Amino acid sequence: MAYTQAQLDSIREAYARGILEAVLPDGSKVRYRSLAEMAQIISEISTSITTPTATNVIYPTYKRGY
Repeated sequence: MAYTQAQLDSIREAYARGILEAVLPDGSKVRYRSLAEMAQIISEISTSITTPTATNVIYPTYKRGY
């Protein structure tokens, strides 16, 4: 699933307040079992947002010598 920065901000705000129920920007409600579960989901969303989708690979080229 593609997450947005607004969703991450909403969940972080609820986590900071200690609230286990969050209303996402699209209007849907989510209830978490614990703050530990929220922390895990925040970590997953952060990783998916900040992880680059493509990687750059540079292959060395040699013209002479070893």
